[in-house]
Amino acid sequence: MGSVLEEAATALAGPLEHWELRGLHHRPGAGVTGIYALRYGMPGGSVEGFLCVTTRRVAGDFPRSVRLAGPGGTALLVWSHPHDPLLPGLGWACDPRSVGPALFGVGAAGLTTLGYRPMRRAVLRAEGAAETRYLKVLPAGGAAALRRRHDQLIRAGLPAPQPVASPGAEVLVTMPAAGTPLAHRFMVNGAAEIHPQVLIDLLDRFPRTVLEFPEKQPWSARVRDYARAAVAALPEESARITRLALRVEELVRSAPAGPIVATHGDFHEGNLLVADGGITGVLDLDAVGPGHLVDDLGCFLAHLAVLPSVDERYRHVPDAVRRFQEAFEEHVDPAALRARAAGVALTLIAGAGNTRGQQAGGRRAGARGRLRAAEAFLDVHSGMEPEVS
Repeated sequence: MGSVLEEAATALAGPLEHWELRGLHHRPGAGVTGIYALRYGMPGGSVEGFLCVTTRRVAGDFPRSVRLAGPGGTALLVWSHPHDPLLPGLGWACDPRSVGPALFGVGAAGLTTLGYRPMRRAVLRAEGAAETRYLKVLPAGGAAALRRRHDQLIRAGLPAPQPVASPGAEVLVTMPAAGTPLAHRFMVNGAAEIHPQVLIDLLDRFPRTVLEFPEKQPWSARVRDYARAAVAALPEESARITRLALRVEELVRSAPAGPIVATHGDFHEGNLLVADGGITGVLDLDAVGPGHLVDDLGCFLAHLAVLPSVDERYRHVPDAVRRFQEAFEEHVDPAALRARAAGVALTLIAGAGNTRGQQAGGRRAGARGRLRAAEAFLDVHSGMEPEVS
């Protein structure tokens, strides 16, 4: 990508001195987007910034962007962050001198980017003198839909973050939710104080009013697409990945999923806050709507199972996976649960390279760890051939 970045940097900012890949986002069927940290040579000295490069086809003209031909003639759209072509509010949300006066009445806010998925969403933490707000930046129409989800869960008594007025276009601003990230409790002691039934009870409280929202296709429904993405990350494991994907697909078809109910849609430890053995915060409500309980529970198990491949300090996780899986199997079909969990873990393989600071060897080890976690749910690495019709 060196020559592409040099051409883009010259067109958008200045001569390129150095570049480094910071993140790679592969959305099967939609394209691949890379996030690059750059250093430009300017008359007054070096300046740092970010460029995003995507193969996704996006029609239109956008500020601070350029269209180039990449390797093999691939059509590329390149933009200077934060001028994301599909997130109109990102520029405002990333400007301390816009956010500070609007949210805190101060000259500038302290801003920290917590997550950024190009052309899909970004999450930032904004801090004033003694207050904190969270900003979620979404494509056109996304902020209003997400606000409705927050409002419906809050009315039902669920601990969703409280939205507040936002002057930023397509930016949902919320108050902080109370509690400690559940992921931290898994690192400390396997979240021994959290009974699995607490999660079931939480999901049972989701209001039926959210059934009016569009149904989100579960991760496992596109397992073949995500398998191709996993093979791109681990080409030497193509046979293992294909075997796993076929087995997941077969079980998803054959094992009963249960009735349509109100679901979270992206239910995992990263989206839950806890205190005193209970859930005090439910985050990331974009996918709240109709679905199957087994998909929420499978998503939770999959994300939990891959944590040791993210950080070796999650040594209590294997026991926690067994504990939660046994409890969940009392509420949903065990084969369906394992298939969903394996399918979600498979979708996480391609994203193993997005941990900042990891070297290539560490990224590949992380990807293989996620593959092993997925296989463990179905025990397919032994060479067992999938039963496909």
